[in-house]
Amino acid sequence: MEIANQMHTISEGLKKLGVDTKTLNYYPSYLGYKNDYTLDVCCFKYINEADIETKKIAAKLIDENNIFHFHFGTTLTLDNSDLKILKSLNKKVIMHHWGSDVRRISIAKKINPYVETKNLDEESIKRNLDFLSKYIDCCIVADWELYCYVKDFYKNVAVIPQAIEIEKYDLSTKSIKENKKFLIVHAPTNRTVKGTKFIIDAVEKLKLKYDFKFKLVENFSHEEAKKIYQEADLIIDQLLLGEYGLFTLECMAMGKPVICYISNYMKSYYPKDLPVISANCDEIETKLEFILNNRDMLKNIGFKGRKYVEKYHDHLIVSKRLLDLYKGSDNYRV
Repeated sequence: MEIANQMHTISEGLKKLGVDTKTLNYYPSYLGYKNDYTLDVCCFKYINEADIETKKIAAKLIDENNIFHFHFGTTLTLDNSDLKILKSLNKKVIMHHWGSDVRRISIAKKINPYVETKNLDEESIKRNLDFLSKYIDCCIVADWELYCYVKDFYKNVAVIPQAIEIEKYDLSTKSIKENKKFLIVHAPTNRTVKGTKFIIDAVEKLKLKYDFKFKLVENFSHEEAKKIYQEADLIIDQLLLGEYGLFTLECMAMGKPVICYISNYMKSYYPKDLPVISANCDEIETKLEFILNNRDMLKNIGFKGRKYVEKYHDHLIVSKRLLDLYKGSDNYRV
């Protein structure tokens, strides 16, 4: 499964390091992310047809490859039966968890009282982690919040940040003064999780006092959405999760200032030079009004954002860390 273009981005970095990698995605979406091979299992009329087809693919790939890097709790087969085969053949297998596949509300609320989760079935999440960790020794998560959900299951957990192909994101040089109206953009993949209703409420109140534009970006392809982000003066990612994700990183790579709620828990783990403007659902109206009255500060924040992404999230930096993990290094295990 492709999550936020990470499978493709990681693969591109590994290829530049001389590694022969291929990506396979069973769940393509409207975002239009690129992969080497795509099979839409949702297009089959009967689930058993998809099951048969994925098992054919699994048989071929297991024979041809030595390392398998899976994402979001999915594997080569729909029933995960390939894991038993991979383990019996002593193939190296790593599972990369990304968020709602492991996040449990009972733990999440202790870390961050504002958080909302997509998956409320905690028992199902735990059963899945129990099963996966029976066959997979090592998993990867992007940050220390996600670490909390997997640490009691896998023998080894590597904390490796998200990756971005920095050269594919042009640094915006547009001055705020050149815009006819100040433009705020919000692009939720899930309105509840991102706190979209609080953003819209704040915007509607502030529009009574200030002259600016607000654009909600939904159901656009990834490339189409990037063009819209380039026109923005301010990006709002999320107000509830307490951590940043790929959307924040993409916008910072463009030199855009970003509002994204960072919990106190995550502030203690992120680098001190993180230039995100943090705001939760209780603070968003006040923070937005301050920004509207102090727009000159945004250019420097945007510049620092680009530097932050280059320093910590460039796909070559991340891919080198992954390659060490593939080779058996303990440097990134907890």
